[in-house]
Amino acid sequence: MNLKKICYHVSALMIASLAMTACTNTISHQVTRDGTVEPSDLIFPDVNKAWQKDGQFPNRENLSKIKPGVGKDDLYQLIGRPHFSETHGAQEWDYIFKFYQPDNSIKICQYKVIFDKDYKAQSFYWLPVDCTAYAEPQTTVVAAPTVIVTPAAPAPVIAPEPVVKEHIDLSADALFAFDKWRAQDMLPGGQEQLRQLADKLRQYQEQGDMRLVVTGHTDRFGSAEYNMNLSQLRAQTVRQFLMTQGIASSAIIAQGVGESEPVTTQCPESMPRQQAIQCLQPDRRVSVDVTVYSR
Repeated sequence: MNLKKICYHVSALMIASLAMTACTNTISHQVTRDGTVEPSDLIFPDVNKAWQKDGQFPNRENLSKIKPGVGKDDLYQLIGRPHFSETHGAQEWDYIFKFYQPDNSIKICQYKVIFDKDYKAQSFYWLPVDCTAYAEPQTTVVAAPTVIVTPAAPAPVIAPEPVVKEHIDLSADALFAFDKWRAQDMLPGGQEQLRQLADKLRQYQEQGDMRLVVTGHTDRFGSAEYNMNLSQLRAQTVRQFLMTQGIASSAIIAQGVGESEPVTTQCPESMPRQQAIQCLQPDRRVSVDVTVYSR
């Protein structure tokens, strides 16, 4: 083989290798083997670099079925292949989804799935954050038929009673520095609160099948979009902290609801700002709903 042919083959192999690397590298920084990433390290790809730039209208019923632990083959069946050059060996899959809004306009959302070392989905992110609402199936109102046939009453289905059902509120002011959400922004007292909570949750985890919903909340100051994003990021940080304390990632769902679920009722809009900030302190919280079913 002459020198020109050797150089040609070497160049071809280098290009193929670089192409494969580009397809399999993660986009976000510091993605862990457990399928988690610090929110500050989360990166969504440029939509103009997608192979399917127009995105797609997903089946919302299928979206609602995506939970921690789902595999790539299942994802492929539910929502199709990722819309960027991410191969089966990638630790991130990114999608561009379109949804109709009540005024018939179309909202564009980016959806990211983070996988663990075994390529099981563990973390899910939306951009913008309020797109999370579209992950629920649509409810369809069906007109009543002109002839109604009453079927025989089915045998009642008795849902299992949980052995533990508990709601826990943690003050966001105690957990995080003001207007912060990253793990390094957590206050020492907040970390100790979460360690004590994790001790209790590990005991619950041994009693049966445990499910946690971690929900971030804010007060009314700031825009609705900013507050929604802040609450989601804080909930994700608490989820990741609990995972470092031995709580199974598949048991924890993190969500943010922004300022939409206040608990205060005696803080009027006319109240001076500093006084209102103190008054609204109970609204700034992270709640944890714990449900445990016997195995």
